[in-house]
Amino acid sequence: MDKSTNDETNDKTPLDKADVIIIGGGASGLGAGKEIAKAGKKVYVLEARNRLGGRIYTLTVPGFSTPLEAGAEFIHGDMPATQSLLKEGSIKSYPIAGKYYMIKNGKFQKFENIRTTFSTLLSKADSLKQDMPFSKFSDQYLNEEKYKTIREIARGFVEGYDAADIERASTFALREEWKVFGQSDQYRLKGGYIKLIDFLSKEIIKHNGAIFLSTVAKEIRWKPDNVEVISDNGKIYSARKALITVPLGVLQSKPDDEAHLHFSPGLPEKLEAAKSIGYGTAIKVFLEFKDAFWESSENQIQIRKMPELGLLISDTFFTACWTQLPNKTPLLTGWLAGPQAEKNKNTSDENIITMALDALGYIFNTNRSFLIKNLRAGKVVNWQTDPFSLGAYSYATVESNEAKKVLTQPVEDTLFFAGEALSEGTAMGTLEEALANGIKTAKELLTHLKS
Repeated sequence: MDKSTNDETNDKTPLDKADVIIIGGGASGLGAGKEIAKAGKKVYVLEARNRLGGRIYTLTVPGFSTPLEAGAEFIHGDMPATQSLLKEGSIKSYPIAGKYYMIKNGKFQKFENIRTTFSTLLSKADSLKQDMPFSKFSDQYLNEEKYKTIREIARGFVEGYDAADIERASTFALREEWKVFGQSDQYRLKGGYIKLIDFLSKEIIKHNGAIFLSTVAKEIRWKPDNVEVISDNGKIYSARKALITVPLGVLQSKPDDEAHLHFSPGLPEKLEAAKSIGYGTAIKVFLEFKDAFWESSENQIQIRKMPELGLLISDTFFTACWTQLPNKTPLLTGWLAGPQAEKNKNTSDENIITMALDALGYIFNTNRSFLIKNLRAGKVVNWQTDPFSLGAYSYATVESNEAKKVLTQPVEDTLFFAGEALSEGTAMGTLEEALANGIKTAKELLTHLKS
């Protein structure tokens, strides 16, 4: 991004009134901003961080031989909004590679067990006439001893993959997810997700939009067709409309949180609805080693081998880890999400890495000293401690559909809300839904600017 787009945030020169102010420079906000700017409307994008992308964050860390995707990392199948923008921006993607492995009770398990799990879950869930939390569904429909393993695997996926609380997660929403699980190829972007963020931001600037970094929106004063956004440094940005694309965690935040937004007049119904949607968190641990010791090697007979390891599911603290295949960088990414991640909100990065090494010791049947000797670099990213996201991504609760109806209803055709948490699709929490919902809401907002 051209730094000059942010220079105005440090002076008190009044800005021209924009047509639209977008609060949040993540995928949804930038996707919407591109749509509005290309329509010839004056748009300001306000981003609290000193970078764009939000929960997309391609990070360069000393000691690592490749950039790290601290946030979103994969494209889950042929997602139309995402693919359209990648094509427009000439951004290349490539499919992930490698084999799937599963470790349980210290031994390899057939990955077919997971397919059997989803088949059983679907057969049980298809009979449901009324939605219920997954915990209740599990207690009622999977309570027999013969379903013990299925219950354990299912809970691991709900808490790990969906970053969800089983006491709140919607079984109906999970059912839709189970129907398509494993049927789509997974992709990464060449050069990282930052390529997409750079493309969107450049499109906004090219069409005379403006982007302001390190600009924390503190208060939104509004009346029909008139909005004033007051930032943390006292700067006032004015527009006819505002589009709020902040993470759900910000809408659920407390008044003393740094990212909390104060609306004047207040929007209690909107903020109460936001609390009814699930919002999970995640911790990612990156460990790069001197070599891929999990591959076959005559010199490492003490290691449990996993040739061509792509994804590993385990019964450790970290429910999953993966490699960079087909890129052969000896990097393992560990994944901790949901309630277990929440319990470790205040655990130090050093201790998280120790826990990850212990988990790998169990997985590969080796000891921590061997792993430490071969460790080149380590990095932890804990999304619940990020003050401007306060978590990772959303999940559907039993109340979500009604809550989303409340949040997506424009306020006096002046305030609009968008983001992955408000999507109508079945891939809640993904880049696709962030982009699709941002673009959809931008198009709706543009119809109200014509009057």
